[in-house]
Amino acid sequence: MSTPATPVTPGSPGTPSPGGLSLPPTKPGASSAEISLHGTVEAGVERGCLLLHDRGGLYLLLNGDPAVVYAGASVQITGHIVKDIRTFCMQGVPFQVTSARTG
Repeated sequence: MSTPATPVTPGSPGTPSPGGLSLPPTKPGASSAEISLHGTVEAGVERGCLLLHDRGGLYLLLNGDPAVVYAGASVQITGHIVKDIRTFCMQGVPFQVTSARTG
């Protein structure tokens, strides 16, 4: 039986996040290696969901700085793919943003 994920907020595990995401605290093996992505952020079909196309995939951006990561912004972000979480965004591979800059 699996344990339900806990809601979290932008910036740290255990706090609420845009897009109604359920992001459990980071555990070893819970996410992939750090990678960098570049592109233009777009709004998802659900309110508060932000997406980025890069590397032939669609990524759901989690916990990005709202001053940098917003719909229409051209960004370079670094972070990692997060596995085993639930979102109501229903689009993209969940991607935990650890740093973001315009570009």
